[in-house]
Amino acid sequence: MKTKILLSALFLTFSIFTFSQTFIWESFDSGQMPPANWTISGLPAQWSVGNSSNAGGSAPEAQFTYVQQTTTTRLISPMCDLTGLTSVKVSFRHMYDWYSNPAPKVGVATRSHNGTWTTVWEKTPTGNISAEQMDVVISNSDVGQSEFQICFYLNGNMYNMDYWFLDNVLLFNPLNLDAGVISLGATPTYFAEPVQVKGSIMNVGTTTITGIEMKYQVDNGPVSSTSFTGLSLVTQGIYDFSMDQLMTGSIGPHELTVWLDKVNGVKDDNQANDTLRKTEYKICYVVPRTPLYEEFTSSTCAPCASFNTSFVPWCNTNEDSITLVKYQMSWPAPGDPYYTLEGGVRRAYYGVNAVPDLYVNGGNTGTNIGSVVQAFNQAKQQIGMMKISGTNSLNGTVMTIDATVLPFSNFNNVRVYIIVMEKITHNNHMSNGETSFEHVMMKMVPDAEGTTTNLVDRVPFTIHQTVDLAGTHIEEFTDLIVGIFVQDPTSKEVYQSDYSGENAQYGTEARLNSISVDGIPISGFSPDTFNYSVNLAGGATVVPTITGTPIDANETVIVVPSLSLTGTTTIDVFAENLTAHNLYSLNFQWAVGQPEGNNNDVRLYPNPTTGNIYLYGASHSTVSVYNSTGILVTSFLDFTGTSLNLSSLVKGVYLMKIEKTNGSVIQKKIVIM
Repeated sequence: MKTKILLSALFLTFSIFTFSQTFIWESFDSGQMPPANWTISGLPAQWSVGNSSNAGGSAPEAQFTYVQQTTTTRLISPMCDLTGLTSVKVSFRHMYDWYSNPAPKVGVATRSHNGTWTTVWEKTPTGNISAEQMDVVISNSDVGQSEFQICFYLNGNMYNMDYWFLDNVLLFNPLNLDAGVISLGATPTYFAEPVQVKGSIMNVGTTTITGIEMKYQVDNGPVSSTSFTGLSLVTQGIYDFSMDQLMTGSIGPHELTVWLDKVNGVKDDNQANDTLRKTEYKICYVVPRTPLYEEFTSSTCAPCASFNTSFVPWCNTNEDSITLVKYQMSWPAPGDPYYTLEGGVRRAYYGVNAVPDLYVNGGNTGTNIGSVVQAFNQAKQQIGMMKISGTNSLNGTVMTIDATVLPFSNFNNVRVYIIVMEKITHNNHMSNGETSFEHVMMKMVPDAEGTTTNLVDRVPFTIHQTVDLAGTHIEEFTDLIVGIFVQDPTSKEVYQSDYSGENAQYGTEARLNSISVDGIPISGFSPDTFNYSVNLAGGATVVPTITGTPIDANETVIVVPSLSLTGTTTIDVFAENLTAHNLYSLNFQWAVGQPEGNNNDVRLYPNPTTGNIYLYGASHSTVSVYNSTGILVTSFLDFTGTSLNLSSLVKGVYLMKIEKTNGSVIQKKIVIM
């Protein structure tokens, strides 16, 4: 291991768009290495992903890490059809972390039909190369071919460099007026409250962009529009936008479509790159998120000892608010005696190349107490979207672990990790002055890759594991603790973490003590009766508010409102153990004798609103909105969507009239804030 101590660890994500004139756009937003449809020739393990911006773009970016070999490695693009062109332009950002001479060369080469590579740009570093953007015009014989490729390569003694960072790869043939939507990554995938739609566009044309009009739509709902003026976006410039109207929806998945409608007041020359889509999830329940702190450290690392003088006391002070795991590393030489191959897998997963290194909820954090506290404050602001319950018991050296995850939305291809740690060790002290070490990882169960699964909304997922801890570095079997966490392997975000309880016994009560409708308890309620009919009074226009009071305060009570006035509201009740479960249903119906013409089963929310109103039960109705003086300000004929965009109206009180196909008329007062 080289003696450099400080390096940011990285996440890498990628996305590819094949537009009519934009052939490759690679911003590393998907966390996959190599990216989809890309390949690596030579040293694939040295290419990784990371949540850094050393190349001068925005996180994440690609990274190549040194190795003790003299060879050539290439990151190779998909094939592109350049038929009819005589030149194209490749643009990218990079930064080179030099170590010694002769350092390996870096470059860009092209080929066609899987032929030989032709270099179009190359550098031989003799020192560090600061972050820079490179723009290279390619006009060799590969251009014009139907199977054109580019590659980014290194050639030489790979030990004489440290890292090469790469970002924002663009292969294009510039048009006059052309912009593309390149990312929706800033829009939260999961939300509980209305959120802003955010993303980025790039100017891939030759004309400076001074204004754009962005639009978005959720499912088949109304279209929201925001104009952005006063821009001065030159070729390859990137603009991060935030839409004015908030996005919301009912519990469950939704398709968000975002598009660039106008550039400088008109349609641009290439509309194939103007639209992106993303699946969004409205979660059904929110709990606090417990931050996971993962420290990579070593008893042979002097900076580790210095950092731990403040980090360890902080962790002890906040031990009830965090989950803490420490991986002892094999360097600086001779390394910590408690290093394990499982710790090495975790090190490779994050791309850790120096100690100390710290990750909070999967994101790299500075190894100083200010960064530790800042990461804690930021992590506590994140919503928790699942609960974790665990119990462990020990029989000699054999530990039995049961871990249950209760998700509040769908999560695809996540990993559940179980880690056995010793609370305090002493026998691994070496040269850095530390004599005790806390929360040292001893075993990952079943292994360092965790358990991969798809989590389904409100469906408990349980892992039962038995592991023999004989042969590990455990000093005292009475001093063990078990951590559990759920992580997205691509983004590396940790959705939730917790400790397992030693010989814990969790409650199994999963019933309600009472149910209230608009604050009034249901008459004749029984905890063991799970279906109820609720009569609606004449003139009712909104779905009643339902609340459930648990018998055991440790139960989880999740209310899923009906989407229509005469629909069904359900209440999921989970016991403290997260597996015992009951479902209560409240079916809304009109009281006997209530005229059909008064069945005003229209649900409207939120109210007050900032502009977007979701409307259910008004299909094929005429919707009219009047101001406080009775003047019609807007109307919608044969309304068939699920939401209305009233953001163009000034703040105030309005009357909404809904004329249904059965002749009934519903009037609702709405407030725009």
